Amino acid sequence: MKITAIMGMDVSKKTLDCHLFIQQKSLPPVSNDSKGFKTIKRWLLKELKTTEGLLVVMEYTGIYTYGIERFLEQQQIKFVKRAALDVKRSLGMVRGKSDKVDARFISKYGWMRKEELQPMSPLSDAQLELQQLMSHRDKLVSDKASYQSKLKELVSQMGQKVNEKMTASMKYVMEILAQEIKETEASIKELISADQPLQTNYDLVCSVTGIGFATSVHLLIATENFTRFSDVRKLICYCGIAPFEHSSGTSIRGKVRVSHLANKKIKSLLTLAAMSAIQHDPELKLKYEQKVKEGKPKMSVVNIIRAKLIERVFAVIKKQKPYELRVAA
Repeated sequence: MKITAIMGMDVSKKTLDCHLFIQQKSLPPVSNDSKGFKTIKRWLLKELKTTEGLLVVMEYTGIYTYGIERFLEQQQIKFVKRAALDVKRSLGMVRGKSDKVDARFISKYGWMRKEELQPMSPLSDAQLELQQLMSHRDKLVSDKASYQSKLKELVSQMGQKVNEKMTASMKYVMEILAQEIKETEASIKELISADQPLQTNYDLVCSVTGIGFATSVHLLIATENFTRFSDVRKLICYCGIAPFEHSSGTSIRGKVRVSHLANKKIKSLLTLAAMSAIQHDPELKLKYEQKVKEGKPKMSVVNIIRAKLIERVFAVIKKQKPYELRVAA
């Protein structure tokens, strides 16, 4: 696609702000609904005459882009979403902030990066449902863990003096939450099984030793069923497990370390997956033991295992073949 025009769009819950970079024209805020979408289309035709060659650039704002994404697809207008931090950092220090200013900066970012931006497609309804269900499941798990921790703390500090009715109530709530978690996970698996591309990739990811239900589903969501990342290094960086050098001249010689900018949920799940893999995968167990014996910090070695798991996941998806566990020599 030859890009001839860039429109930056700042998306919020109720409004959309648009700015055309080359024309340096801004559209007054419009509502984030069908009425607003039609106003944008009329404005674009007035300013550009045609939407062919136009690329709309937006930031990831969760469900708020749902409607506009589908409208743009219907109108055959290409769009791409980028991380807000990526846009912010690429433009350097900026004074002041408003939706109108943000739209202008996003359009500038889009023009600067137009050679590397690849048009996207809206998430399928199945993927959107998967996001919602998994988010609900994670909240239930978090609530249950909170009750468990609170009850454990009370018992450890007060022993038999803990109020019986309160204890019974907390245990009852935990039982309900456990049942809700079970039913939600069943709904997630049912949803995945009804979508063949999702089911195929879910099975492939789960074939990697150490990777379980939660990690697999979160990877499907974060990678948009493995269409969002073009190579494994980008996925490793996104998960926050890629080591980066920290040095400058001759005075600063910091340790190689991972960035704090990451999908924290997937990173924590990969830590658990790495621990499981070390126990059940002979090859990774041997690798872990060798690195620790060499004097490397244990968490640094765990990070190596996390990266190895992502490499395996990426490989099975690319080859469309399940992972085969190998026995270390």
